[in-house]
Parts: sequence; structure tokens; C-alpha cells
Amino acid sequence: MINTLYRSGMVFLAVLALAACAGFNPIEKPKVSITSIKMAPVIGFQQKLLVGLQLDNPNGFTINLARLRYTLELQGQSLAGGSLNEAISLPANGQTQLVVPVEVNLLSGIGVLSKILGSMQSDLDYKLSLTAAVTNFGLGDITINKVGKVGIGTATP
Repeated sequence: MINTLYRSGMVFLAVLALAACAGFNPIEKPKVSITSIKMAPVIGFQQKLLVGLQLDNPNGFTINLARLRYTLELQGQSLAGGSLNEAISLPANGQTQLVVPVEVNLLSGIGVLSKILGSMQSDLDYKLSLTAAVTNFGLGDITINKVGKVGIGTATP
């Protein structure tokens, strides 16, 4: 009888521990926003946009990223994307600013760019999808989506 109660109690504690672990989320996704978009000089048939990003870490610990992949839409038009293969460290409860290149092929993207640049708006609607490889905790890739507004300018050569 005591063995049965002991076993039942142990099973109950194991189930309770598993339920607690299932509800535990070790990381809150970082927040991302575009702070600037600048056009770099045209090289051949490629137009490069330099996109300023701000990554905010809401966690009480540093998050280490190994790779970023991203796609960008402006004014509802799919532009292009890119990747950044550098180690990035987001400080605990802090933020990191970085600039990422977005390559636009002028032959396929000229219509999109001319529509965007010809809109004569000071702020452009954007949609950013960013996938980051988190090296902490063995979490792998996380995806962050952001919609907002940003101004556009020209970068100096």
C-alpha cells in the first residue's frame, strides 16, 4: 500500500515537473525595427540599399546571433533581401544598431524602385521579415516580423 502511494506520488511529481517545463519559455524574441534606408551608389545592374536596424533584447541575459536572413517590402512591393553572416551580441535588456545591405537587381526591380521613389512620401510603409540563428540555449532559428514606417535617403559614397 505504501509502495503504491509512493509510486503514485512520484508519477504525480514527474507529470507536474513536465507540465512546468512545457510552459517555460527560455527566451523572449528580440524586437526589431528599421531606423533608416539609404540608397548606395549603383554598381553595374545592382542597386544596394543600406538598411539600418535596431534590435532590442527584452531578456535579462545576452542573446548571441550567428546569422541574419531578411526580406523587405516597401509600400507593399516586395524588394529583395539579403543576409549577414556576422556574430551579433544583443546585451541584456539592451539594444544593438547595425546596417545590413539589401541587394536589388535593377533589371527586375526597376519598376518597384521607381514606384517607391516616385511616391514623394517622406515616410514609407515597410514589412520586414528577419530570421536569426540564436546560438544560446540551442534554440536554432527564430523569425521576427515587423511592420512600420521609415524615411528614405541617399548614402554618401
